[in-house]
Amino acid sequence: MNEPQLQTENQEIQVQSPLETFVQGLERCTVWLNIILHKISSVFLMVLMFLTAADVAGRYFFNKPITGTYELTALLLAIMVFFSMGTGQIYKNHIEIDFFTKKFSEPTQQALRNIFSFVLFVLLALMAWQLYNFTVRIWASGETSGDLGIPLYLITGFSIIGVIAFALTLLLDSLQAFLKAVNSK
Repeated sequence: MNEPQLQTENQEIQVQSPLETFVQGLERCTVWLNIILHKISSVFLMVLMFLTAADVAGRYFFNKPITGTYELTALLLAIMVFFSMGTGQIYKNHIEIDFFTKKFSEPTQQALRNIFSFVLFVLLALMAWQLYNFTVRIWASGETSGDLGIPLYLITGFSIIGVIAFALTLLLDSLQAFLKAVNSK
């Protein structure tokens, strides 16, 4: 039978603050959501690749292109971009123009990155809200795409999901940087 071991004097109890617990949960959820969205985006890319190849083959070999390929490509690309932005932020794959900021000390650079992450989070939250308002308007008007008649509210609705995932990633970056700064002191 395993009995709990008593803590010795040399061992330190690690107690997490509620904010640290929240950040860990947010990290798990955000990473999971962004990985799922990125996989969906990859599937869309593969579909577009086959659709474009079939359209080109149909156009040149049979003189019969696939109707709506151009339109579907544009709509799916919009979703793909929004679905992949959060994953790019998680892995720090976005282009960073730092010719001005790299002249500052490392702590100042980190502080600026954190401030910008939070500002971008706020801007993306506002963008998601405005995309939601736009989605409601085009849903109410029944607006559809030209050739295929795809309801455009579906595209903007999916885009909202990608914007929220990206915003959560930036919020996570800001909170992790805040905890790092607080815990280092």
